[in-house]
Amino acid sequence: MKLNIGCGKNFEPDYYNIDLYEDLIADEKMSALNLEFEDNSCKEIKAIHLIEHLGFYQSVYALSEFFRILEPNCKLILETPDLEKAFRAYLNSNYEQKKDILSWIYGLPHEGLEHKFCFPSQLLHEILEKIGFENVLQTSLYNKESIPTIKFECTKPEFDEIVDIFQNFSSIRKKILINKVIDFKDLFMTKEQEDLLNYLLIETINFIKNDNIRIDLKFIKKSLIISPRIVKNFIDEMKNVKCFSDFERTKILEITELLIKFKFHDVLLNALMKAPLIPGSQKIIFSSIESFGLVMIDTLFSSHAEKDKLIKKVKKLSQDIKNYNFHLFSPNIIRRLSLDIFYQGIKSFYKHEHENALNKFLTAIKLYRDNFLYYWNLAKVLVNLNLRQKAIRYYKRTLRLLNLTKLPNKSQIKKDIKLELNSIEKQKAKLLEMEPILSLDKYQSNKLN
Repeated sequence: MKLNIGCGKNFEPDYYNIDLYEDLIADEKMSALNLEFEDNSCKEIKAIHLIEHLGFYQSVYALSEFFRILEPNCKLILETPDLEKAFRAYLNSNYEQKKDILSWIYGLPHEGLEHKFCFPSQLLHEILEKIGFENVLQTSLYNKESIPTIKFECTKPEFDEIVDIFQNFSSIRKKILINKVIDFKDLFMTKEQEDLLNYLLIETINFIKNDNIRIDLKFIKKSLIISPRIVKNFIDEMKNVKCFSDFERTKILEITELLIKFKFHDVLLNALMKAPLIPGSQKIIFSSIESFGLVMIDTLFSSHAEKDKLIKKVKKLSQDIKNYNFHLFSPNIIRRLSLDIFYQGIKSFYKHEHENALNKFLTAIKLYRDNFLYYWNLAKVLVNLNLRQKAIRYYKRTLRLLNLTKLPNKSQIKKDIKLELNSIEKQKAKLLEMEPILSLDKYQSNKLN
């Protein structure tokens, strides 16, 4: 079978034509991210001006699906707008031509026709190779609508141990999608998940290439800290790759299920939030929480007696803490979560809901200790709540963290903070007006004059 995926109104008589939105001529409506075909079942795939409509990570998953269902030694043909030529044409065109060229780049405002991400050719070439394709060739052309286009042709290699690993990772992505582990609306989370998959892929390929007899479980334990759900899908699909013994595979799956069941990430997050609120200490504290998590995982791999004690402890911990429904433990995700809570605090501050703002800023600091704006706004709220001594403490913490932070115009920021602190310390009858500060825009050099 040969597939024409994202066919739109372009019917190919020698292909099975598929489209998600356009069913006028398609043989079947189907998502390119979740193709309903068996592994190694298709002899050729065409995807003509499709991937620019999907988005970056959605395209990675679609290309991974293409790899999964192609037979070895069979061809993938892609066409997508030539971004560089399109921009050059735009810069060298008149006003009316510019309007037409913009639709090459951004697509049309209609479901399935808008462009979510246009790939630079080098980036797309790299992604195809990371997914497992070889003999990647690209040519420039103009399609029938005179759109500057890059055409890629590549093949799925003949099966060997390495290609088998790429095949497994295509299946892992499909399972992650079906099991709703991934949410493409959350790009921060999607990036972290894809980074973890790439880490697991590299470690597995290195193991095979180096002809190791026994795999080092350190990378599995590290991955379990980040996402037990991803590890579970990884282990489930690696049965035919001789990385683990049957005993090790069973053990890892057992531990993974326990970590998911007892909300391991909520336990780690709770430990992070209980750590000392020392400005500038985020990296050290996060590393200590990771070490704490690794000790717990090591214990689960050890003797039954120690494991049973730990399971009881983790079970109790998970029952006693707030359910954050937290599924991926990484510095970037935690920082993003802290920013979301900080923005909620700013909103409460503007609405003069100072108690609520206080709680939000304090929670943001417990998650991430390295943003001096969190401390500064908390100090301001404490002043509004007439808690002067606490406010002084947090002003001093703000200044301490500001000294560790690289910023332009830091002296002006420091001057303003000290002005507020001085007003509070001297207990002036009329304090400076305490307003929230969301960003440092006003401290940009062009706004200081």
